[in-house]
Amino acid sequence: MKKKLMAAVIGFAGISLTACGSKETAATTAAATTAAETTTAAETTKAPETEAKKEEGPAKVTEPITITFWHDRTSDTDHAFLQKSIEEFNKTNEYGITVEEVAQGYLDNVQAAIETAIAAGDAPELADLSCNGIPLFASEGVLADMTPYVKRDGFDMSNVVKELTDYVYYEDQIVAMPYTRGTAILYYNKDLYEKAGLDHAPESLEELNEYAKKIYDDSNGEIKGVGYTIEPTYYQHYLLASLNGIGFMDEDGLGASCVTDGTMEKFLTDWYTWTEEGWCEIPALSSASSAMQEAFYNGKLAAFVSSSNRATSISNKAADAGITLGMSGTVGYGGYAAPLGGGSIGIIGKDHNDQEIAAAWEFVKFLMSDDQVAKNHIETGVLPTTYSAVEGKELKDFWADEKNAGYRISYEQVKNASAPSMSLYTSEWNGIVRSAYSQVIQARDITPADAVKNMAAEAEALFPAK
Repeated sequence: MKKKLMAAVIGFAGISLTACGSKETAATTAAATTAAETTTAAETTKAPETEAKKEEGPAKVTEPITITFWHDRTSDTDHAFLQKSIEEFNKTNEYGITVEEVAQGYLDNVQAAIETAIAAGDAPELADLSCNGIPLFASEGVLADMTPYVKRDGFDMSNVVKELTDYVYYEDQIVAMPYTRGTAILYYNKDLYEKAGLDHAPESLEELNEYAKKIYDDSNGEIKGVGYTIEPTYYQHYLLASLNGIGFMDEDGLGASCVTDGTMEKFLTDWYTWTEEGWCEIPALSSASSAMQEAFYNGKLAAFVSSSNRATSISNKAADAGITLGMSGTVGYGGYAAPLGGGSIGIIGKDHNDQEIAAAWEFVKFLMSDDQVAKNHIETGVLPTTYSAVEGKELKDFWADEKNAGYRISYEQVKNASAPSMSLYTSEWNGIVRSAYSQVIQARDITPADAVKNMAAEAEALFPAK
């Protein structure tokens, strides 16, 4: 099974990916655990093949060059900001580098497109990658090691927000930088919830459900109280984590005890019951996130959970629809609980020369500048990725305005947010769990108990024996 997973990148494993993050596991090194260790990791590079290369260091761009970035920034505000960033970089970089962007859909679409392109020898130089793809690509040597560039340019890895470095390191290499990372936000119609009697943001799943059901009942079933799309490594992961402390996969990334300890069955049974009672929205079979948001703007849904990365877009559309929007931290069983997800930008080293990789690094470095980091958060909702940007005047002033409280919450959640472990098994396990959720919640052709039994059998076959 492990051989199957290691070959997934080259073998077009039509893997379904979601936004996610991780804790330290066997697949990572201690380099990512502390600022001191990250500095050590940045300084510990592999010996170059020749002494000449050692003296020269990594290549610099010597003539005009065009590189391509594949991404998932497809929402209105996301795409507009990326285009603006690229335009600024193309005009101001000293090397004559031109970046071209290609939107591929969601992170799973980016992954699938890259798998195909790698096999065809036509991959882009840069890509925004999910937690599922990074360990697979890194294990196959697809991603370029940024460590020599980090060392040469004095890029301070200890300035990168520690909780966002979970998919930065693979073994002794820096294989990605956090770019479109996000926590989840509960977006809710304040007027509807206040009319139902809730005069503050929900503080637990139990409280959210109580008022979601009341909104549904008071509207004679016209308005659903809350909704979730199917994202096992993200939305459902944090709900499971509020029950078992680890979520949908064990902390070492080598198992899924949730399917044998009763927590998966409890959660899935609860979710099925909520949808059966009617007050929890059943996600659409396609474009579920867009469909849920449209129901919200049309007054047919009172609340939904979505990424903080969509905060600006959702805020703008809610205002256009005349909705008084509430944005709060997400809640799980017994209190607050949040996931950490989103994408990290990687350089595709496979089949690219030194000049292309060097040009890609210059764009990565530009995106990690304080100016870009702050504007990315303000204009889209994407998490700020550096401490210096967080402490800068631009973000402090932005967060000081109460109307931007939701953006501040998205960052404040980071320290306690839950995320799946970095593991070679994440992709395949995610696909198994996603299929089970769909059978229970969307198709409704299997019971939660039977779905969990099936998942347990799949887990036994997938994960290595302990």
